[in-house]
Amino acid sequence: MRNCIYCGAPIPEDRHKNAWTCTKEHALLLKKEREAANYQKVRNTADPIIRLREHFNGLANEFGFEVPFDLIYATPLKIDWSLKTGTFFKDGAMGVALGDIGYIIYQPQSIKIFKL
Repeated sequence: MRNCIYCGAPIPEDRHKNAWTCTKEHALLLKKEREAANYQKVRNTADPIIRLREHFNGLANEFGFEVPFDLIYATPLKIDWSLKTGTFFKDGAMGVALGDIGYIIYQPQSIKIFKL
C-alpha cells in the first residue's frame, strides 16, 4: 500500500499508479510548495546579479559606456567579481556579461563597461 507524501494517508486504488498524493488537491498543494521553493532558489541566485548590474549601470551613467576609467572608482561598491551570466568578446578581449551589461578589465587597472 502506498501512502500520500503530503498527508500520509493511503493512496486510493482509483488514483493513477504514478500518483504520490491521495487527492488532486494534495497534488496541487505539493506542486505549489515545490514552485515556491524553486522561485526562492531563483531569486537567491538572481538578486546579487541584479544588484551588481545596477552598480555597473550607475558607473556607466557616470563615466559613459565604452569609456575606460580607473578601477578605483568601482572599489567602494564592494563588487563580487565572481558573479556573471556569461562572457562576450569586444575589442579583441574577453569580457564578463551581467545580463545586458558587460565589462572588461584592462591593465593597468582600468575598466570599460559595455551595453550588450
